[in-house]
Amino acid sequence: MEFSVKSGSPEKQRSACIVVGVFEPRRLSPVAEQLDKISDGYISSLLRRGDLEGKPGQMLLLHQVPGVLSERVLLVGCGKERELGERQYKEIIQKTISTLNETGSMEAVCFLTELHVKGRDTYWKVRQAVEATKDGLYTFDQFKSSKPETRRPLRKLVFNVPTRRELNLGEKAIAHGLAISSGVKASKDLATCHQTLPILLI
Repeated sequence: MEFSVKSGSPEKQRSACIVVGVFEPRRLSPVAEQLDKISDGYISSLLRRGDLEGKPGQMLLLHQVPGVLSERVLLVGCGKERELGERQYKEIIQKTISTLNETGSMEAVCFLTELHVKGRDTYWKVRQAVEATKDGLYTFDQFKSSKPETRRPLRKLVFNVPTRRELNLGEKAIAHGLAISSGVKASKDLATCHQTLPILLI
């Protein structure tokens, strides 16, 4: 998985998928509002029909949204805006990655790192997004003869940050997140090996 950060407006993104948040009850995040404006109210009209409430973990994948350059737009339910905390943010990221991995989108631009998480800054949000992504995609198949394959899995994830001044912060967060995830993976691999080897030796 390749991670990077950028700072840009959603309407200029050419990607397989753009990821934006929706709050309860059917309230668009600022980035989603920009896409809605470009699409002449297409997204808000879907929400009025009840396609998505904005509850935590709800997902709605849209194809060929009018006026949007990217192939798909993934709307992600984020719950009540003022109640978005650390735990819920991590869970939302993991659910998002799981969904993206099944859509055939090999790359995506994620604007969830622009959401307001109580008491947390851009560095924390990007780092946690990297860790949650690596954790969500973790598999241990060293001893499996046939390894399950995902068709067109997610390979590249770009996190958008609000301003260009935060790009260095975002890059540092990615480096730290990858380092932490590498250590966590090594621990998990070791623990799984200890559990699996005695069974294989019997």
